Amino acid sequence: MIEKPELSIVIPCLNEERTLGKTLRLAHEAIRLSGLRGEVVVADNGSTDRSGVLAEEGGARVVTCTQKGYGSALIDGIRGSRGTYIVMGDADATYDFREAVPFVEALKGGADLVMGTRLRGNIDKGAMPFLHRWLGTPVLTFLINRFFGTRISDCNCGMRAFTRQAFDRLGLVSGGMEFASEMIIKAALFGLRIEERPCSLHCDTRGKPPHLKTWRDGWRHLRFILLFAPDMVFAVPGWFLFSMGLFITALVLPRQFRVGPLVMDYHHCFYSVPMIHIGYQALWFHRFEKYFVHFSGYFKERMDPLPVRPFPLEVWLLGGGALVLAGLGVFGMIMTKWISVSFGNLSQFRAGIAGMFLLLLGMQTIMNAMSLSMMDIKLKRL
Repeated sequence: MIEKPELSIVIPCLNEERTLGKTLRLAHEAIRLSGLRGEVVVADNGSTDRSGVLAEEGGARVVTCTQKGYGSALIDGIRGSRGTYIVMGDADATYDFREAVPFVEALKGGADLVMGTRLRGNIDKGAMPFLHRWLGTPVLTFLINRFFGTRISDCNCGMRAFTRQAFDRLGLVSGGMEFASEMIIKAALFGLRIEERPCSLHCDTRGKPPHLKTWRDGWRHLRFILLFAPDMVFAVPGWFLFSMGLFITALVLPRQFRVGPLVMDYHHCFYSVPMIHIGYQALWFHRFEKYFVHFSGYFKERMDPLPVRPFPLEVWLLGGGALVLAGLGVFGMIMTKWISVSFGNLSQFRAGIAGMFLLLLGMQTIMNAMSLSMMDIKLKRL
């Protein structure tokens, strides 16, 4: 009986016949240097060249992934691997798997996820595009560190190591390049121990365009990071705009407001009322995002859990309905006065602003509450 491997090196692959042989030799050498029983798993993502044949000839086990995408290939490959410790890296030979041996040692020492860092290692001249090195990677890394409390220097490094237990707990689902961000963010949210080790990045010798698309995949990473940071993205600016807008409106809507030489009149409502509505909508979006990450299946276990009680739709509908009725009541009062002057000139700016504000706020409440309750119905069945 073949003993169960202790270390699995998983390599996603899509038409990489020019570099796969070298990549596999490096992977097998890394296993030998680690002193562990190991296996190399190539997650073939629909290659049309000889990559699959070369993988088998190079001593790797091929796992076929039918769902296109970097993340999909890695998820299927990792699920098909058998090691306690897992190392992932690309098939283009830009990473030297022998440098992952210290990663595995860190896992043995108690780390759950070990990130490679090219920025603290060695980057061959021309191996990393200027925008990736000086804009994309630093900005995305800063946001992850700021929003999720990590202390890493290279969030986009493609060589990483993690334990089987950590992978099973994370429940990763992203099929594209944002898989890399999902792994770090969830590890931080779940309180896993994350460490870094330097690694090298060598020049791509495949002679073809890389699978990574700078702006498209950069945006997907950014969008994913913002999705998991609703407090910073929506709650903080939402409360600021809502509070400031409400404060200014309360000062000038009833009457002219004076502080020394400063005179504020209803004209200030032209920006304060929109501030209220934008801030209020941002607070709803904050609630939407918290529901969405569960509704979409990003969390198998509920870190940052939803409230135990179901979303009180009826309460919000009653509140929104009351605001709508109040707004309509104000407009009715204005119409009555207008009729009383035979549809002549009528100056009711303050009342008109109040009616519009109440009506819009009420409709926002009703529509957002209805939308959120649809996700709540689904989540109660999970």
